[in-house]
Amino acid sequence: MKKTFILMAAAVAMLAACNGNKTAKTTSSNDSTADSTVTDTTAQAGGDSLVYEGMTPAADCEGIRYRIAMDAQKKNFTAKEDYMETETQVKNTFYEKGTIAPYTKNGKKGLKFSTGKDDALYFVAVGDSTLRMVNDELEEAVSGNYDLKLK
Repeated sequence: MKKTFILMAAAVAMLAACNGNKTAKTTSSNDSTADSTVTDTTAQAGGDSLVYEGMTPAADCEGIRYRIAMDAQKKNFTAKEDYMETETQVKNTFYEKGTIAPYTKNGKKGLKFSTGKDDALYFVAVGDSTLRMVNDELEEAVSGNYDLKLK
């Protein structure tokens, strides 16, 4: 059950990396409205929700900071993605929600976080407290840190 829940969380993070079905909001790093929205969505996910956070590399900005709340019982998630102007300043913020499902490809097991018909993120569990964002073949990136840590 714990591994399934972790895999679901990982899938959520991957889904957040895609831009489909995102609600955009430009924020500053001190915008309390954006933080309260994530807190509210975490609470809506249920008392048994898991929250994963981390920053991944990005081609068009300093990086993408993810905060993903998963509810394994309901098999859904909410995500906040901050596209960073600098290491501490947010350029744009996107919010997503969707469903989580187990995913198997080429004998590997992971999670698929879906926000829409053709939009999904994929994760694999690394230990008990880390979800690693991977591609749809469940292959890891050649370089860079794509890990989200359990909070």
